[in-house]
Amino acid sequence: MASDERTIDEYLAAIASEQVAPAGGSAVAIAGAMGAALCEMVCIHTLAARDEPDRDPDANAATRADGEATLRELRTDLERERHRLLALADGDAELVEDLFGGGANGSTARLRKRATGIPLAIAEASVTVLDGATIASERGRPGVAADATTGAYLADAAIRASLATVRTNLETLSDDEFAADVAERMATIEAAAAALRTEAFDADFAPPNGSDPAEQDGR
Repeated sequence: MASDERTIDEYLAAIASEQVAPAGGSAVAIAGAMGAALCEMVCIHTLAARDEPDRDPDANAATRADGEATLRELRTDLERERHRLLALADGDAELVEDLFGGGANGSTARLRKRATGIPLAIAEASVTVLDGATIASERGRPGVAADATTGAYLADAAIRASLATVRTNLETLSDDEFAADVAERMATIEAAAAALRTEAFDADFAPPNGSDPAEQDGR
């Protein structure tokens, strides 16, 4: 049963059951999709606030128009990645069923490639969400911008977990050319994610007023 055919409670119950799927990859993809949804929400509420007639009456019209165009485009991009991640969640569940559910559909080598390719695609989509989250957090209205930071943490968790799965499954591949391509894509993802983490999270962990973090803990 696809993710869009169950309630959240039903989906979590399925993960926590004796059945083999959905499993970790699906859970990770949904976490990334939830991150995208939160950032979409930030875009929606921010744009709605800017449509209010009394909002920022002195704001430069060109600046406002540019910012609104950015948020509208961002919302569209995030929506696309949300749907992509949900599709990947379903794809991962089908793969796990093929691998461990007794109904293998395809050669072992092909399944192993899918077991590497799906989490890699989840990581790539989640990088796009993390990138969008940094923009939504910066440009979102104060009342909802923090939700974009939450979305960024969810996307980052999806990236880290997916790449951990890719590393594990990479060792099972017999196609050296395919494995080399996967390793190259992983390096690209890791570099992009590292740069985005610096932008998205450094402020969260910076001690107030430049003080020593140890002093904040009373040490």
